Amino acid sequence: MAVRVYWEDDRKAIIHADVTGRWTWDDLDAGLQETLGMMDTVNHKVHFIIDIRDSHFNTGSALSHVGDAATPDTHRNEGVKVVVGANRLVKMLYGAYRKVTQAMGKDQVFHFADSIEDARAIIERNAEPV
Repeated sequence: MAVRVYWEDDRKAIIHADVTGRWTWDDLDAGLQETLGMMDTVNHKVHFIIDIRDSHFNTGSALSHVGDAATPDTHRNEGVKVVVGANRLVKMLYGAYRKVTQAMGKDQVFHFADSIEDARAIIERNAEPV
């Protein structure tokens, strides 16, 4: 599978998703379902680092799936989300995704970073105190 998710730390505070190679929307959905299951196992906020530096996707189908990926639902444990390695196209697609989710009444915020270290710093700055 092109999307691999795992706990980054023993405290189970960060889920790390490595997206590699060419991925499909089914891969993305499977990874999302796995993260939801992981968040169900804890009773605290869980943050996300989504590393897409080594991934590729079909840009032609991406826009048609923005609405499919948008959901007004938020997991009770959802924390700060950071995407590592997003190019301008990914950021543009995120802009479209955010507009769709805002119309649904949810402001789905993703942060962007160039490295894993930057992603961790963004989480540290934006996480709500426990």
